[in-house]
Amino acid sequence: MDKKEQIIKAAMKLLTERGVQATPMSAVAKAANTGMGTIYNYFATKEELINEIYLYIKRSEVHLIAKTMDADSSLKASFFGFYGAMVGFYFKYPESFAFMDQFHSSPIITETTRATGQQDFLPVISLVQQGQKDGIIKEMELDALLHFLAGTITTYVRWMQASGKENDPVYLERQMRLVWDAIKE
Repeated sequence: MDKKEQIIKAAMKLLTERGVQATPMSAVAKAANTGMGTIYNYFATKEELINEIYLYIKRSEVHLIAKTMDADSSLKASFFGFYGAMVGFYFKYPESFAFMDQFHSSPIITETTRATGQQDFLPVISLVQQGQKDGIIKEMELDALLHFLAGTITTYVRWMQASGKENDPVYLERQMRLVWDAIKE
C-alpha cells in the first residue's frame, strides 16, 4: 500500500468513527504513520481528502462490480450480479460502507466528485437505461431510479448489520427479488 492509500484508509477510519469536526489532519497523519507535510503533498484540505476517499471507494466498488458484469447474461441476471456485488462489497469493507453512509449525501462531496463517481458507474447506468429502452425497467427519471437502488442497498446493509447478521444469501436473494419487482415494468 502506498502512502496516499495509507492516508486515505486512515482518514476513512477516523472520519467514520469521530466525524469531520473531531478529525483534524494531525490525527490523520498520526494514524497513517506519516508527517503532516506528506499529507499536504497529496491533499491541500480535509475536504479534498474526503472527496478523494469518496472516489477511492467508488473506484473500488466499480472494480468489484466489473468482475460480475457479463454481456451475455440477461438483464435480470446482470442486475442481480450488480446488486449482490454491491452488497457484498459493503460487507467485505464495512468502513467503506460507514463512510458512504455518512458522506454520500454530504455537501462536502462536490458536484465534480459526484460526476466523476457516476462516470465510473457507466456500465451499471447503461444496464438500467437499456432495461428502460427495452421496456423491462420502469420508465422514470434515471437519477430517481439510481437513488432508489442506492437507498435499498444502504437500508439492507444497515438492517443486516444492526441485526448482527452476515450477508446471508437467502436474505440477499429475497431483497434482490423485492427490488427487482419494484423496478421492473
